[in-house]
Amino acid sequence: MPLNARRLEHAMAEAQRLIAELPDDERLRHDVVDGETEALDCLDAYAERVIGDKALVEAAQAKVGRLKDRMERDRAIIAAILDGLRLRRADRPLFTASLSQRKELVEVPTNEELPMAFHRVSPDKVLIKKVLGGGEHVPGYELRDKPGLTLMLRTDKETADECRHDD
Repeated sequence: MPLNARRLEHAMAEAQRLIAELPDDERLRHDVVDGETEALDCLDAYAERVIGDKALVEAAQAKVGRLKDRMERDRAIIAAILDGLRLRRADRPLFTASLSQRKELVEVPTNEELPMAFHRVSPDKVLIKKVLGGGEHVPGYELRDKPGLTLMLRTDKETADECRHDD
């Protein structure tokens, strides 16, 4: 079924009209909605698109990783070419390549002498959440329900796919 907002709106209105007349029985609601409306067909179509889009995103992320790896290999080759030619700089029509020695921050064995002004202290939020989840009180923190619902889509290829759904 192709995705269509008008079809979804019509199917949901029809399903909600039928549900209003039914007793509070989820299995009965499911069967009536499935047999009498297109609401669950719309659900299937949107879920199929989410699953397909997730596969596309994963493939794109894998491609990005391969491209980054290739880029780093090629940068090393460019540096080796410049070094082999004993050039610090090469001005070319498309780019300028140059080699330079940069500084990096390295931790040294005498690090414990670092003045407190250079230290950062932050709360251990993992521990705080664990303690609060165990029913204990932590001043300044509390556990709250996140806004929206979390949708779980399970397919044969994976255990679960979590999607945030904010109302």
